[in-house]
Amino acid sequence: MTLSAQWLSGELFEALNLNRSAHYFLAFSGGMDSTVLLALMAELQKREDFKLTALHVNHNLQDQSQAWADHCTQLCGFLGVDVRCISVNLENSSEAVARNARYNWFAKQVKYGDVLLTAHHRQDRAETFLFNLMRGAGSTGLSSLRAVRPFYGATLARPLLNASREQVSEYARASGLSWVEDPSNGRTNYSRNAIRHNIIPELTKHRPDAVQNIARAAANLEEENGLLREIAICDLVDVREQPDHPLDRSHALCVDDMLHLSLARKSNLLRFWLQSLKLHTPSRRFMTQLLEAIETPPSSTTVLQEGGKQFRFYRGFMYVMPAQVESHPFGVMDWSNVSQPINIFESRWRLDATNKLRELAHSKSGAHVRLVERSKLDNPKALHGHSLNVKKWMQEMAIPPWRRQSLPLLTLNSKREDILLGAVDQQLHNDWVYLEVAS
Repeated sequence: MTLSAQWLSGELFEALNLNRSAHYFLAFSGGMDSTVLLALMAELQKREDFKLTALHVNHNLQDQSQAWADHCTQLCGFLGVDVRCISVNLENSSEAVARNARYNWFAKQVKYGDVLLTAHHRQDRAETFLFNLMRGAGSTGLSSLRAVRPFYGATLARPLLNASREQVSEYARASGLSWVEDPSNGRTNYSRNAIRHNIIPELTKHRPDAVQNIARAAANLEEENGLLREIAICDLVDVREQPDHPLDRSHALCVDDMLHLSLARKSNLLRFWLQSLKLHTPSRRFMTQLLEAIETPPSSTTVLQEGGKQFRFYRGFMYVMPAQVESHPFGVMDWSNVSQPINIFESRWRLDATNKLRELAHSKSGAHVRLVERSKLDNPKALHGHSLNVKKWMQEMAIPPWRRQSLPLLTLNSKREDILLGAVDQQLHNDWVYLEVAS
C-alpha cells in the first residue's frame, strides 16, 4: 500500500465514516508524521469541500521551539493551509503536562461537528499498547489510540492507524517534505522512547510482523470495548442519575437500580458512567471497594477516596464529588413576588411557584416567602403550627447529611417565625415549587 490522497479519502470518509464537509483541524507538531498527514490533507482539500486548519503548540521545552513554530507556519503557508499557533509555559517538562496543555487548547479551537486529526500510525498504536500493558492496564487502556472517538462535542480521528511507520517515511521522502526532529525522541529514559528504540526492535527480530500484530490486537480490543460501551449504555437507561449539584459538586447514581445486574455488568456500568462524566477512572482495588459498597451499603458518614474524589452512599445512591468541597453557604433569599419565578445558585436552578404556594402566600397577610439555609431559620414551625424537629424532618425528606446545613429550605416567614414548607433540591418533589435545572 502506498499513501496518497485517494487512500486517505477512503480512510476518512469510508472506513471512519467522517463528514466530507466538516471543518478539519490537524494537530501539527512539525514532525514527520504530522507533516505527512498535513500534506495529504492539503492535497485532498483541493478535491473535497472541507475547511482545513493546522494547530501548532509551542511548548517552549527546547531551544529550537520557536524555530519549529516558524517552520510550521511557513510550511502551512506553502501548502495553502490555515494555521493557528500558541505558545505555552508549562509547570514542568513531563510528557503528561505537555499533552494536557496541548489537548486543552485543541478543545477550545473545535466546535460541535468539527474533526480533530492526529497523525498516529500503526507503530504508535503498538507502542501505546506495550506502554499500557507494562502499567497493568485493562482492556480500555490496551485499546487506547482509538481510530475515532468523541472530543468535546467534536470528533477526534486517527486516519493513519492502518499505515506503517515505513510507509509514512517513504511518502515523506518521496514527496520531498521537510520536517523538524525533536532530540528528546532519542532519549531512552522516557518509557515510550525505550519501547520504540529498544523493545520494538527486539520483538521484530523474533517476529517481523510483531508491530502489525500488536496493533491488530489493540484494534480488536477497541471493537470489544465498543461492545462493552453499548452494553453499559443499555444498562444505564434503567438507572436513575442526578446531575452536578451546585452545593457539593456531586454527581449521583442510583446503585439500587443496578442490584439485578451481574458483578461484571455492574463494574462495566460504573466505569463507563465515571469515565463518560470525566469524574474518575478507578483502579481495580478501588473498583472492588465500590462494588462491595453497592452490595452492602456503608453508613452515610463513610467516605471512600481515590484520585481526588470522594464517594459517599446514601439511600440507594452513590455520590461522587471532589475530595475537598468548598463550602458556599446559601444564606437567606426573599421571594417577594411568588407570581414571578426566581433563579438561585447563579441561575443554575429556576424556581416557579405552584398555585398552592401562591394561594398560601396570598392568604397569610404580612407573611412572605423566603429561601433560607438551616442555620438561619427563625423558630421553625410546621404548617399546622407546632414546633418542628428540623433534623428529623430532613432525615425523613432523605436529604443527604452533608447538605443539610446549606440546602435552601422554602419557608413562609412571619413575626420572626419560619413555617417550613419543603426542601428545595433537584431530586426532591413538593407541592410548592417547580424546579428546573439548567443543562
